[in-house]
Amino acid sequence: MNHHKRIKTYSMLTIIVLLMIVVAASPGHAQTYPEQYLEEALHNNPGLLSQHKAYEASMEQADVVSALPDPQLNAGFNIPPMKRFMGDQLVSLELMQMFPWFGTLGAQRNAAEKMAESQYQQYRNQRNELFMQVTRMWLEIYQKREQLGIIQEYLDILQAREDLIYTRYESGRQTSGVALDVYRLEIKVAELENRSDKLNEEIDALVHNFNLVLGREKTAQVSTPEELSLPTAPSENTDSGVFTQNPMLARAQANLEATEIRERIASLDARPMLGLGLQYTWFAPGDAQMGQMDGGHMIMPMVSVSLPIYFRKNRAQQKQSQLLSEASRFNKDNQLNMIQIQWQELTSRVKNLQHDTRFYNRQLEITLKSEELVMSGYSAGSEGFNDLLEIQDQLLDIEWRLLNSRVMHQLSLAEMDMLLARRVFE
Repeated sequence: MNHHKRIKTYSMLTIIVLLMIVVAASPGHAQTYPEQYLEEALHNNPGLLSQHKAYEASMEQADVVSALPDPQLNAGFNIPPMKRFMGDQLVSLELMQMFPWFGTLGAQRNAAEKMAESQYQQYRNQRNELFMQVTRMWLEIYQKREQLGIIQEYLDILQAREDLIYTRYESGRQTSGVALDVYRLEIKVAELENRSDKLNEEIDALVHNFNLVLGREKTAQVSTPEELSLPTAPSENTDSGVFTQNPMLARAQANLEATEIRERIASLDARPMLGLGLQYTWFAPGDAQMGQMDGGHMIMPMVSVSLPIYFRKNRAQQKQSQLLSEASRFNKDNQLNMIQIQWQELTSRVKNLQHDTRFYNRQLEITLKSEELVMSGYSAGSEGFNDLLEIQDQLLDIEWRLLNSRVMHQLSLAEMDMLLARRVFE
């Protein structure tokens, strides 16, 4: 890449960062999120699948707590038979069904449904954190591959500098100077090749871990775009309740509503339970001389009432429910505060990254101009080869900083999307 083209490229990057234009490009050319890999993680990540099963299990709890208590069956056998007026009593069966106070079962179902909602929001939060992890790893792979490309570009540039060395010493004099500059060049090339080898190792490790998170083959290929498309920065006013879709805030709200319902359940538990039942008794024919009858069957309706006489226990349960409701309310407020703090930190970070990008582009433009002057000076004999290598190091460092700024900008906007639960985090 020639110097004028590099200046033009990074000037365009400045415009993109400042205006935050979303580039509409074909898949694989410019991307915002690795949506294909997010879909794979959604279906294959074992941690996320485990969380979803826990949510499904919590949904069943509503049917458990809203059902009537199991009926109780008591059976009695008289051995020897008990002498009764109707005859010899042999068998007695008693069936009793208890009924909680009116509205208790409905309240218990509502509380269980709210807890299932809380579990679902926990699943959403874990899903979004997984999506953020996948996005972060994907961007890291992209960054290191781009760094590898930058190193290769500078290796090509340094290889071309060898011709510049021989051009300077074409008179044939100062052969020691030629050798010294060539050795310096070879040392710098070896240094960049070493960095390149280390980057390849790091990329292989990242791809391995990335595939593990996605639940697929460790050696599967991971594609990254030729360029990143920055998402638009959120412009919502954070004081207008824009975080209501945030999973952790929604979970705190569900927990609060569940504890408020449990507070009502605690007062209902202090009411008596009613029971309805039947008693069946079978009498065998008795001894007529003793005045017993010829036996028969007897069915007797029964009613029972529980007596909630332990007032201290009932008051303690109600007080406990009230305290849990207050704790949930404080937890929700604290969760909102933490989200707003994260939002403010991300907003500040994005602004700083914009400042950095403007500075690095300006620095790159000036350094490229300086490079041309140093090259001219070296050819004329007024500049040393170390000066030229130093300029190359500065250019490499600036390009790496620009790349890092762009990737960090992308990550910060993704974290803002996650707080708002929008785009892929919906």
